[in-house]
This record gives sequence, C-alpha cells and structure tokens, in this order.
Amino acid sequence: MAKLLETEALLAVTENKYQRLLEQFRLAQHHRFGKSSEVSPEQASLFNEAEEECDKDESADVETVTYTRNKPKRKPLPAELPRTVIVHDIPDEDKTCECCGHD
Repeated sequence: MAKLLETEALLAVTENKYQRLLEQFRLAQHHRFGKSSEVSPEQASLFNEAEEECDKDESADVETVTYTRNKPKRKPLPAELPRTVIVHDIPDEDKTCECCGHD
C-alpha cells in the first residue's frame, strides 16, 4: 500500500513538472510568434497610401511595350587559328557485333 502511495505521489510530481514545462513552452512560443502588444487597429490605416496610389494608377491609361530580345551570340573563332581534325576509330576486332556477327 505504501509503495502505491509513493508511486502516485511521484506520478503527481512528474505530472506537475510536465504541465509547468508545457506552460513555459507555450509562453515562449506566444512571446516569439504571437501578436505584438504594440499592434493597434489604427496602425493599419497609416500604410494605406501606397494602396490608394495603386488604385489611382489602375484607372489611368495603360501602355504596353512589346519588343523581342536578342539572344547573345558567340563571336566566331578567328580564321587564322590552326585547326586539326582528329578521327577516333575503334580497333578492327571490335568492329563486329558480338550478338549477330555483322559489321
């Protein structure tokens, strides 16, 4: 019976610690990600100037400009540079197919 009471007391202490840590975590999350205490409904109207200007601009005539972009082109290599042609060929014994024996 004493062992059972001791286990229940330990369980209650553990539960209290868990609840306290959980509350600390929630408070930290709210402090980090929650609403700021400085926010008030009047502040939203302070920054409407840009939106009002955009609304005025939309009613103005819209001019579209179309053009085609030129892709960048590489300059060709100078003609006076020496050029050599190298042909890589496989050996004669490898020129026949292993499956059917054709060239």
